Amino acid sequence: MYTVDWFTIPYIAFLVLMTLGTITLLVLLGRLMFVATQALQSYRRGQEIKISLLLNEDERPGN
Repeated sequence: MYTVDWFTIPYIAFLVLMTLGTITLLVLLGRLMFVATQALQSYRRGQEIKISLLLNEDERPGN
């Protein structure tokens, strides 16, 4: 039995809650990694566009 000061929790219930908490944290971590990857790709794409615009500006005749 897992005991908290005034209340006794059966071990199985404790394990179930810990497992659900672990799964929830892993899902949240996975979503965070996915969103961070998308944000990084978007940022890199923006940088590529900015660089290509700067290069094209330099290649224009009359500069």
